Amino acid sequence: MALRAPFAAAVLLTAVSGGLVAAQTAPPACGATPITGDASLSPADAKTYQLLPFEVPTSTTRIDVAYDWADNSPLGSGPTTGTTVDLGVWDADGYRSADGFRGWSGSRHKQVHIAVDTAERNYRPGTIEAGTWWLEFGIGAVAPDGGSYTWEVTCTAPSVGAPPTPDPADPTHVADPAAGWFHGDFHMHGFHSNPNAPPYDEFVDFARQQGLDFFPLTEYVVDIHWDQLGPFQRANPDVLFWPGREIITYFGHVTQFGPTPGAIEYRHGFEDVTIANIVAGAKSAGALVGVAHPTTFKGTIFENFCRGCGWELESAIGWGEFDTIEVVTGPVVVRPDPRSPGSENPFVDQAVELWEDLLNVGTRLTAVGASDDKVSGAGSGPTYSPHGVPATAVYAQELSLPALRDAVRSGRAYVRTRGVAESPALEITVVDEDGALGGIGDTFTTPTAEVTVEVVGGGGQMLRVIRNGDVVDLRPIPSDAFTHTFTADRFAFNEGPLGTWWRFETFDAESRTTIANPFFLADAVPATATPTDPTPTPAPSATPAVDADAEGLPATGGGAAAIALALLLAGWLGVRVR
Repeated sequence: MALRAPFAAAVLLTAVSGGLVAAQTAPPACGATPITGDASLSPADAKTYQLLPFEVPTSTTRIDVAYDWADNSPLGSGPTTGTTVDLGVWDADGYRSADGFRGWSGSRHKQVHIAVDTAERNYRPGTIEAGTWWLEFGIGAVAPDGGSYTWEVTCTAPSVGAPPTPDPADPTHVADPAAGWFHGDFHMHGFHSNPNAPPYDEFVDFARQQGLDFFPLTEYVVDIHWDQLGPFQRANPDVLFWPGREIITYFGHVTQFGPTPGAIEYRHGFEDVTIANIVAGAKSAGALVGVAHPTTFKGTIFENFCRGCGWELESAIGWGEFDTIEVVTGPVVVRPDPRSPGSENPFVDQAVELWEDLLNVGTRLTAVGASDDKVSGAGSGPTYSPHGVPATAVYAQELSLPALRDAVRSGRAYVRTRGVAESPALEITVVDEDGALGGIGDTFTTPTAEVTVEVVGGGGQMLRVIRNGDVVDLRPIPSDAFTHTFTADRFAFNEGPLGTWWRFETFDAESRTTIANPFFLADAVPATATPTDPTPTPAPSATPAVDADAEGLPATGGGAAAIALALLLAGWLGVRVR
């Protein structure tokens, strides 16, 4: 990185792991006259962080930041190769302190303000402390010929009101005291994730229309919404807000379910920050953590569309440190033309295969579905999924945060890939040889168990029965009320540390319509420790999977879907680009 005057004259840069930090020898004084500067970038700067200090004087009540970036040549102007720079701001409490974090907006806002009483979306209003503040530039991507970015900072003292009073959602709220199936979307963005997103009252109205009962609100990186959801929870006592965030790293994204005051990091690779201590901080505060869209765009030329979306951190953290994995993110079906038949999003099959491989080597994660929607139903197009599509059904003892956390950790969930209204409903009952009764997520310690699978609303589709990753039965679903009963057994030849696991899917000619988490037949409650090798190796298969094409049955996935998805990306990117 190279700095140019006038900012460079006042700042010395020192190299650190994961980027550059401006030494605090002489941070420029911020005032009504803007501090300006620019920096050049080379491809080697990609996926690093560059922090620049500035001195905020006493009596400041508002700080304004403007920045922009550019490629050095038209070669870098394409969506797969262009430069992108993200913005964050840290205050006088320091750029490594949760108290110092004032916000992060990615590349969505090129002008932001932070004042005592108001702030741009993604940023926290409040007292403007005098001292050294920091601009954080996340170098998400750099064009092949390099790029640059510019900035200006202004500090002023207009008359302002009082700082907002924090008003978080009640974490003990019970929206429904009865046990049952409750629906949520495990990757929901709202007001602080997109400049065009509606306020939270409209967010709630749309989520209700989609049949959702709980809202895991995973705003990008930030924590400001944790202090703003109280009024909306009180106005909607029959639904449940689950404050969280999406932890954006340039090597993979993590969904966090639950607020974590004091643990706000996201900058894997910067100084001594690692994904392992990021996740540990979230878990120590009681949050669930999951891996978001692990296979989306991974290994393709489209990775820059969603910087860091594909999971690349297998060697940095064990899979067993997570609670959930997204097996469906966004649209399950890709249609070149809305009027024509579609095919399954290829990233779904890749994510399901990854999840099953993990089960076979002894790492148990709960599969969930997530829209990753940014604007609460305002989008359109053949590759767009609004909030609630897909939805995840969770069986909990009540609709409360503690009950949901317990249910998700236990795997009592299945994905309705097309949402509540357009996907079948499942009910899976298991009775073992000793008369123990349970269902998906449960472990039974007898050699066999009687299983009843009820499918409601799936007429004309197929039921797929899967044991240890192998398809062992396919059943037509002739009507919207369908029941299939069979005896499940252990199959020692290819079972792994979790014993023999069984799970179910429904599907039609276009895609899977439901994906259920498994139940287990094992010697004891299955271990959840991460295997020694964090990269799973599939167990050998003794029972050949049924070939849907060979049997004349609807197939899922395929190369056509990948091609169609690439052709349709332009229509999807309006809501997916970070």
